Amino acid sequence: MGKRAEGEAEAENSERWLLTYADMITLLLALFVVLFAMSSISQKKFDEFKTGLMQTFSQMQLQSALKGGTGLLEHRSLITHPGVTPGPPQISIPQTGAGTPASVSQQDSQLAAEINAALAQANLANDVQVAVEKRGVVVRLLSDKVFFNTDSAALGPVGSEVVNIIGKVVQPLPNDIDVEGYTDSAPIYGGPFSSNFELSAVRAVTVLEQLMRTDGIGASRLSATGFGATHPIVPNSNPTNMALNRRVDVVILNSQTNNRL
Repeated sequence: MGKRAEGEAEAENSERWLLTYADMITLLLALFVVLFAMSSISQKKFDEFKTGLMQTFSQMQLQSALKGGTGLLEHRSLITHPGVTPGPPQISIPQTGAGTPASVSQQDSQLAAEINAALAQANLANDVQVAVEKRGVVVRLLSDKVFFNTDSAALGPVGSEVVNIIGKVVQPLPNDIDVEGYTDSAPIYGGPFSSNFELSAVRAVTVLEQLMRTDGIGASRLSATGFGATHPIVPNSNPTNMALNRRVDVVILNSQTNNRL
């Protein structure tokens, strides 16, 4: 009798998994019903919800919320007057007397003509290039004709005479003078200069010192800069072009750029 009751209890316990399985299936069914209900959208309720949002965030209420602000949302465009692109203020330049662009250009042309005439009188016009640029008159001294050697900073006889002629013409003038040294792109190996920058700077200083000491131009009017090979006027593709890039420019600044303290 005892063994029979024990066997029936064991059979009953072995079927309890059916209850758990049935509970799981029920829960899954309920889950899918809920998901299906959520996926079904009522068009009427959606339209009511959309209308409510539009009324809440209407343009009138948005402006009311931003009242007192000066932000970009108050304007439809960043341009004050549509169709007109804002630009820098127009500055009128008086067209009377000296100091106008036309008179400055005329002064530069006259100065360039003076320097050319003085160089021609000394038979040195072919050794120097004179040009009128926006910043003033540029007198270009080619290094191969002005200095002793391609790697030297000492003025030769021709170069010294050319600098003196320039100095005599500009000495009575009030214009400031920038002396700019340039080289070609060939690297420097050995010698007294460590780089093209140093060579170009020393050449510019050499010309500056002659203008100051020999030609009597005040030191406050002079400045010297070495640009090395950074500003070639022609590509350094052949020996002829490289010779043109080895130069010293003496720039006589006009009244528009002559603002050094």
